[in-house]
Amino acid sequence: MADKIIPRALKIWLGFLFVFLLLGYGIIPSIGFGAIAGVAGGTIGAWWITPGGEPRNLDLPEPIRKLSRQIRQTPEWLPFRQVLDRNRGRRYSRSRR
Repeated sequence: MADKIIPRALKIWLGFLFVFLLLGYGIIPSIGFGAIAGVAGGTIGAWWITPGGEPRNLDLPEPIRKLSRQIRQTPEWLPFRQVLDRNRGRRYSRSRR
């Protein structure tokens, strides 16, 4: 993965370095901000071109499965039930303009 991140990160870092210098930032902040942008952009770029996808069969640990069952069995009248329930979204009858 590093062979995908490093070349792209260097290009992005140099681009941001020159942009920050042109905007009037000092050399040290330009190097720092450019490095942060380079690492972030290189990581996102490498992730974007790497084949793969969302795993189909995800085996959750037992404590998480128990918690999930407890949340699903929570009575409707509890106030936090609506916050935790992702399937109960608000449905609007018309567009919200």
